[in-house]
Amino acid sequence: MRVESTLGVLEIVPDRGRPGGRLLLIDGLAHGYVDLDDPTHLELDYVARIGGALELLAPRGAEHEVLQLGGGAFSLPRFLASTRPQVRQTVVERSAAVIKLAEKHLRLKRGERLRVVCGDGRVTVERSADQRYDLVIGDAFVGVETPTGMATASFAAEVQRVLRPGGTYLLNVVDQPPWPVVATHVAHLRAAFGHVAGFAGREVARRRHAGNMLLLASDAPLPLDALGRRLAGGAHPAEVLSGEQLATAYG
Repeated sequence: MRVESTLGVLEIVPDRGRPGGRLLLIDGLAHGYVDLDDPTHLELDYVARIGGALELLAPRGAEHEVLQLGGGAFSLPRFLASTRPQVRQTVVERSAAVIKLAEKHLRLKRGERLRVVCGDGRVTVERSADQRYDLVIGDAFVGVETPTGMATASFAAEVQRVLRPGGTYLLNVVDQPPWPVVATHVAHLRAAFGHVAGFAGREVARRRHAGNMLLLASDAPLPLDALGRRLAGGAHPAEVLSGEQLATAYG
């Protein structure tokens, strides 16, 4: 199916190899994938890596307040709702058409613990109270670029303000050699937070191939060794980069 929107043409494409699989395209670019029958299935490589990291950043069974900037196909919100029903989520998606499509065709269900907001991610963060969230996930894009308002030093400082002590900011960045976007975000995060790290597929982590770099930032030490072990295997293995490695590679 195809839907015209202010973002471009929205399409949902069935996965012939997986009966419940649905891929969300916006102007031909993949913006999410869900399995209607299994919300725990994370098909896209970078989303699967986020799911692995969440085992440490938002352990199952624990209470967490999560803010996700960018809804897309709402695969991560559905994953969290299924695996961590006690978690409270707020998901901010700027496109009403995307939200409507996800509710109608991708089994997105709002509830007491899953709040969906149609609006601007930066504005939502700026209006949030101090120390409101345990985890903020930044996965909002215009095409393949982070929205301008969310790619600044002041925004990184705002995220730091709304995180509780020990909370984590997880940011998805798409870039390619010579990695100017990653370098900019690393600099902003290092200025706002005491601890920064990253993880990605091997070719991206070693700066050989374009792709998704996942950045982590917190005022508390990050569990790098445990994260490295957690992400080393599976269908989409990843390498973890320490703050020092990021500073050297992207400084």
